[in-house]
Amino acid sequence: MTVAELPGTQTEHPRQIVPEPAAARLLPHAARSVLTLEWLLWGILIFLTLLTRFWELDNRALHHDETLHAQVSHALYAARGYVHDPLLHGPFLYHINAFFYLLFGASDATARYSAALFGSTTVILPLLLRRQIGRGGALAAATLLLISPIFLYVNRFLRHDAYAVFCELLAIVAFVRFLTDRRPFWLYVLAAALGIMFVSLETFYLYLTILGPVAALVFFGRVWRPGLLITVGLGLTLLALLFVLPGHAQRPFPESDSVIRAGDAAYICPSADNPIPVQAPMAVGNYGPVFGWGPLATADNNYALCVRHQPDNNFGLYVVKLAEFVVHPAITSAIIITLATLIGLYWAIWRRHDANGVTAWQRAAAHDDTLMRAFSAAAGWPLVIAAAIFLGIHTLFFTAFFTNPTGVVSGFTGSLLYWLAQHEVKRGGQPAYYYVVQLGIYEQLMLLWWLIGGGVVLAALVQRVRARRLLPKVGSAPIDWQFWLPLVLLYWSLGTLAIYSWAGEKMPWLTIHTVLPFTMLAGWALARTVGWWHAGRAGQRSDHGALALVLVGVTIIAALALVYLVDSLDASVDATPWFMPYVLPYVVALLGLGTLAACLVRGPRWGLGSMAIAMTLVLALFTVRNAYRLSFINGDNAREMMVYVQTTPDVTRVVERLALASTRRGGGMDMPIWYDNETVWDWYMIPFSRATEQPATLAGAPPPEVQAVLLLQENIDGVPGNRALLDGMRIQRYPLRWWFPEDQMYRLPKDWTSAAVTPQSPLLMQVLRTPFASETARSYWQYMLFRELPYGLGSSDFIIAARPDLAQEIGIGTGGK
Repeated sequence: MTVAELPGTQTEHPRQIVPEPAAARLLPHAARSVLTLEWLLWGILIFLTLLTRFWELDNRALHHDETLHAQVSHALYAARGYVHDPLLHGPFLYHINAFFYLLFGASDATARYSAALFGSTTVILPLLLRRQIGRGGALAAATLLLISPIFLYVNRFLRHDAYAVFCELLAIVAFVRFLTDRRPFWLYVLAAALGIMFVSLETFYLYLTILGPVAALVFFGRVWRPGLLITVGLGLTLLALLFVLPGHAQRPFPESDSVIRAGDAAYICPSADNPIPVQAPMAVGNYGPVFGWGPLATADNNYALCVRHQPDNNFGLYVVKLAEFVVHPAITSAIIITLATLIGLYWAIWRRHDANGVTAWQRAAAHDDTLMRAFSAAAGWPLVIAAAIFLGIHTLFFTAFFTNPTGVVSGFTGSLLYWLAQHEVKRGGQPAYYYVVQLGIYEQLMLLWWLIGGGVVLAALVQRVRARRLLPKVGSAPIDWQFWLPLVLLYWSLGTLAIYSWAGEKMPWLTIHTVLPFTMLAGWALARTVGWWHAGRAGQRSDHGALALVLVGVTIIAALALVYLVDSLDASVDATPWFMPYVLPYVVALLGLGTLAACLVRGPRWGLGSMAIAMTLVLALFTVRNAYRLSFINGDNAREMMVYVQTTPDVTRVVERLALASTRRGGGMDMPIWYDNETVWDWYMIPFSRATEQPATLAGAPPPEVQAVLLLQENIDGVPGNRALLDGMRIQRYPLRWWFPEDQMYRLPKDWTSAAVTPQSPLLMQVLRTPFASETARSYWQYMLFRELPYGLGSSDFIIAARPDLAQEIGIGTGGK
């Protein structure tokens, strides 16, 4: 498939655009029927999206992080206020969730309603790019987002990522539509999307780092090209000042909430009693300091803790905390260089006149150019209004609608400083290839079409470079989005994967940020390929029978391979069949031979296109199965790598039994219960009006009216005297949360290329080193098909101590120890 054959691409004449033929659409019918069928398909897709995102949202317990988010939202809903804490990210989630509690009440399901709604809307957003990415491309991208296992799981998960990803795609849509239509409305939508993204999650900074250069390229490439080199130089300078030139901590700092350590000085963490830092000499080991600079304050996690612990309504105290960061020479230099560069760019573009008395802006605006029309449409009041929308969203949410004034400062600084510190902490410790492993486990269909799309885009890029028409000529021709948008999607996907893999903190839910651009490009490639295949059928006889034969053949090959693997993995079979490691290579070989045969019989275009369609349908079934299993079967089972660490079903079972017992006894939720400092209970004990939190070391035995006590296992085994205080109560132990065995599954040792491979080696190491070993193949397919782990789950536990009559009523307790 050559780029020139792609429907809707621009011809050699820049002012002439070839209209997209019917063959380029996903379904080849007359224009009127295509429109009707297209909207019918969108209606079905919207229905399925809402169904899969909202169905049984309470089918699993709230994850540890979800309970924190749900509880803070409930505090806001109950009029107990909100103070920004960078650990818990931005305030948007809490405000929107409090609104949903007001509408529907507070429960595990309603806590996830807003995330499900924003996730559903994200799936539908490609509809707004129909003209730019093609009707088929928009529909294919939305369909891939609908069935994506990772997208579905995170859309049903109370974290900030669902809102941020919605804004990421909406910002792209608004930017593209503004450049196309030049309507200020889309500029305001862009500002709102960036504003909500900013008040949702710190990935806002990564998003700007990835796509900010694209906006700079579009602007400076048309207005003043030297500005490109200047902005690139500024970006590289800031990266060096933040991450290269300062020294780094050579050893972990002592964990303490009361001391900030930066450079060679120690500071008492400011508090209400001690608002001024007290300096004391301290030797801090660091390596690689430049010009004598020590580490940034954020190199010490205790500084981040001080940024977090911000009392309400105390600007002075917050300024004291920020001073430790700002006065560092690297940061001072960054501020000065940034301001000087921006002032210089303003002068060079709008104030400096050439020999003819014309500025760079006036010279660019004199051309009849599509981009300059868009820039001119944004100049003046539209840009001022857009900035006001962004700042207004920031101010309203971070100040909790003017009830927490300090949020004006902490919104811009607290989050950035805290998560810069987390970059050094590397919470979770996942390796750089973490997201690649996640995508390989869950997103095979998307990866296939992303690779195809990337190849097509690169071929188009090479073709334009050779033809010396990479940059559009100055004129009024519309932007050739069929080339430029897929190119931006390819850059966005590669940039996102690179920067998230580099970031210190990697978590499974962050994988959705990489899935979004990958899937958008994959959808475009799928639709383009179908259009290319159908265009080759013009004037030929009907070949529905031949296509059906290909579909049946591919389905039979996949089904036979699956049946063989299932039979071979039967637990009753002691030895692994010798053929198992070769199943996948043989399937690939058979599909290759089938493709070759189809090409010889019906031509290359028909053969390649038909086999691509058939394999897509088979892989789509496997993807749907993965999505259903992850979100509806194993959503609370840590055998899934995406689940990572999860509250166990036993938590909700115990809470539901206590609630049932309380209503049976008195008709309400007033049964007295004690619980300890485990944060999960802060959410699950909200319905119990007489549930009270106790310290980890119980002050005494629970009084007779207290019917149940919930404690961490460590507060029973590790706190002397607690068990004796529960004498007379029946005790039952349950897992509180369990986690995926990361070390045994995918973490590669440093010597993985040379160390001996044993059954105890990480499974990823076995797959890379001994892919055709029988036991390697068995373990691999057991996990890929059934999520059966060769290793056990890790867990932390809790106990419930109940009065004997309550224990008998709810069916728990073993008595004694």
